[in-house]
Amino acid sequence: MQYFGTLETKYEEVFLTSSYLYFNKEDEQIDAKQLKQLIKTNKDKKKNIVGTIIMYSPLVTPVGYDSNKYLLDQDFDQYDEMVELKCEDYITLFKHAMGNQFEGKLVEIVNLFNLMEKNIDASSLLMKFDQDLEIYYSQQNTEFDRDIMYLDCKNIIPKGKFVFFAWGEKINPKEFIYINNYAQTIYRRCKDELSKNVAFVYKKEKTIEWSEDFIQFAAPSQASKYKTSIHNAIKKSFESFPPISQPYS
Repeated sequence: MQYFGTLETKYEEVFLTSSYLYFNKEDEQIDAKQLKQLIKTNKDKKKNIVGTIIMYSPLVTPVGYDSNKYLLDQDFDQYDEMVELKCEDYITLFKHAMGNQFEGKLVEIVNLFNLMEKNIDASSLLMKFDQDLEIYYSQQNTEFDRDIMYLDCKNIIPKGKFVFFAWGEKINPKEFIYINNYAQTIYRRCKDELSKNVAFVYKKEKTIEWSEDFIQFAAPSQASKYKTSIHNAIKKSFESFPPISQPYS
């Protein structure tokens, strides 16, 4: 499997604005130019993208660069271009979960927030996101650029036959009302308006209905005593096509 994406930078921040997992055929390697041909037109996307995974935020590194250093402090200069990314952390888990069932096909990965920031859960940042999302559809200026930071939640059309939600269990509707509304809109659009096959991993004692109501979907990268159980549930989910929701405990 290979991973490709487009990075953008603005105001000393880095954003991942698109990314795709490619499931190689036997003894095959492709480059960014070949990847772009697979998504060149809407017809190509419909043919080649089998599904979409929605995460919370990205932490990625281009191939050939140091994952432990801030990208802006390195000599990376391919912003706004499709480049190959390292298959690390949660990407590796999805690689193992999906195995060889999608050879020659793509899975698109999108994020609630495109900002690449290790401390993205800091209250100060979440407050900025919440304030931005309160005025997202107004004419007011948002602190983070609308197009490179956020999804168009009302009009999003995920590609492929499934949408797998893995943005975690940390969206607090009481503290961050507009972040919650934003995420709720994305989930309801996918499931109710577009009738997509949606799947996720949820805490068994909370029930699947509760998880949907509160949009709490386990993330492979969340650090907890349940991490191994979450990983196993994700793998079990992808034993079916389209994947199905699975509990962890």
